[in-house]
Amino acid sequence: MLDMEREIAENYGLDVRNLFPYKNILVAATPYGRKALKRLPFSPERILFVHGAKEHLAGNDFERVDRYICTLSGEPYFIYSGSCYCLTDYIEGRESNFDNDNDVRLAARVLAQLHKASKGYVAPSGCKVQDELGRLPLYFVKRLDDIKKMRRQAKKGKGKFDELFLQYADYFVETAEDAIDELASSHYMELVEKTRDEGLFCHHDFTQHNIIMAGERATVTGFDYCCFELRVYDLANLIRRKMRKCDWDVSRSELIVNSYNSVEPINEDELCVMKIILRFPQKFWRVVNRYYNSRRSWSERSSVIRLQEVIDEVGPFEEFLRQCDTLL
Repeated sequence: MLDMEREIAENYGLDVRNLFPYKNILVAATPYGRKALKRLPFSPERILFVHGAKEHLAGNDFERVDRYICTLSGEPYFIYSGSCYCLTDYIEGRESNFDNDNDVRLAARVLAQLHKASKGYVAPSGCKVQDELGRLPLYFVKRLDDIKKMRRQAKKGKGKFDELFLQYADYFVETAEDAIDELASSHYMELVEKTRDEGLFCHHDFTQHNIIMAGERATVTGFDYCCFELRVYDLANLIRRKMRKCDWDVSRSELIVNSYNSVEPINEDELCVMKIILRFPQKFWRVVNRYYNSRRSWSERSSVIRLQEVIDEVGPFEEFLRQCDTLL
């Protein structure tokens, strides 16, 4: 701790009165308020992209982000023992709760404000640009191929997970193929070009843990994965996270879309692509991929539980999609 206190003093000119761990950060008490110190698991070039994105938002009147404090030499990070660290103001408040409709409503509005403010971002020179625009078809095809490969692998297995996976693999393969076909016939690439022209970027990890609430004010943190991407990617993930907490009640997705639209309306082509993103069996792929390919795989028992959770969602999810076609 003493070494890190000295690093903060030397790099930022701040007198650290106390330094203590909290969750995945260190909190530093200084004469200018509490600061959060975090190790960043990526390169300085990537940090410059994220820093530029946050500053762009702040410059467009969206200041509710955990902006990096620059060092005395003007960098948004410092290096200690071979790792990059950043310092931000400590954000007071509580994590948002997606079981709470008011929190979700506010999160959707804040997301729309973030996307609106992101337009026109030009990545600074020397940074590592993260650009996901136009890559969704490739990801879908790759993950479908993964599922098919793991289906062949499961046929050689004799465990409970193998058996359960094989019972439903064909359904999820067909679902993935339908999503790929629908994406190919959609206006996806036109939306990609429009988004690229606008210079709009996404948060790409818009979870309840990265939205800090203080009354009716929400601050967005955790921009580690921000990138150029369609805004409906963030919106679809927000809907997916809420839907899994309410048994895919379509009225809750209406709440999210309407709240987003109250700030920055989305058009029919975007809604179509958003539904396709929701249709693709992302969670199914993630569960089986982790079981068969992760070096730190779950135990079979916990993996079976997670796979069963995905399977149990099939009925409510199919009904959700049917209602979506008429309500959204």
